[in-house]
Amino acid sequence: MLQHYNDRLAELKNRQRQKSNWTASREQLKESLADAKEDLGRLEAWLQEEQRDVDRLKKLSLGGLFYSLIGKKQEKLSEEEAELLQAKLQYDEASDTVSDLEKELADIEANLAPVRYVESDIEAAMREKEKHIYDAHPALASELKLWSDEEAETEADAKELREAVNAGRSVISSLDRASERLQSARNWGTADMLGGGLLTTMAKHGHIDDARSAIHSAQSSLRRFEKELKDVQRDVGMTIDIGSMMTFADYFFDGFLMDWVVQGRIKDAAESVREKRALIRRIVAELETELGAKDRKLAELRRRQSSLIEQA
Repeated sequence: MLQHYNDRLAELKNRQRQKSNWTASREQLKESLADAKEDLGRLEAWLQEEQRDVDRLKKLSLGGLFYSLIGKKQEKLSEEEAELLQAKLQYDEASDTVSDLEKELADIEANLAPVRYVESDIEAAMREKEKHIYDAHPALASELKLWSDEEAETEADAKELREAVNAGRSVISSLDRASERLQSARNWGTADMLGGGLLTTMAKHGHIDDARSAIHSAQSSLRRFEKELKDVQRDVGMTIDIGSMMTFADYFFDGFLMDWVVQGRIKDAAESVREKRALIRRIVAELETELGAKDRKLAELRRRQSSLIEQA
């Protein structure tokens, strides 16, 4: 019978910790979403400006006539079109980020609804358990309370670690996909610079777009992993240096569309992906080691409680 109370309290304390973490994450997401929407508005204005520049040059405007007369209209148009593509790339990334953050915020709000009154539930469960122990096992009351409290705390720690490990593995998987896409873009980019023609150019830009999507997915996974790491550091007490892990994609989305520059950008992005994968693999290994220790401690605590209950 005592195990029933222990299980119920462990479950409620897990939910209480989840509520605390989700509440903190909700506030952080609200701030991130506000910043992302501000960036999106700025990039939308830039995109519209670049589109107007291209449209003006394609019409027989005074500027278009001037460039035509001196034989440089096509050169100028190509420059403007490259700037338009760069603006579109960054706008798409910002738009995807806003959508991701909105979905994450909605998910957290949905998670918080069932745990709104968890503190009251814990108080009621504690009173019920204490009454049962006092009535049926007064000699065990003090010792058993210590074991059950430690079990609940250890179980909550293990849960946070397990979630962080799973999030880290998801990041590694996303980075592997990004690495594959970047390698494809790099191969086609080399062929394009060697004179591969229109089809090669189209294939290269297609792979660059695939790489952008893959890197965005990896960046989203990193954001979720960062949240789980903060939970671990706050609740479990592990110290993990995540450094500038969240910014590795920035330069890939910033000014990389000129053909002889893009190869260097792709090479740098691929190298960054490899470095981040190695870093995250080390962090996940640390988390797995700590999780194993928590699981072993949890098993021992449950064994001791079972022994006490059996002897009651």
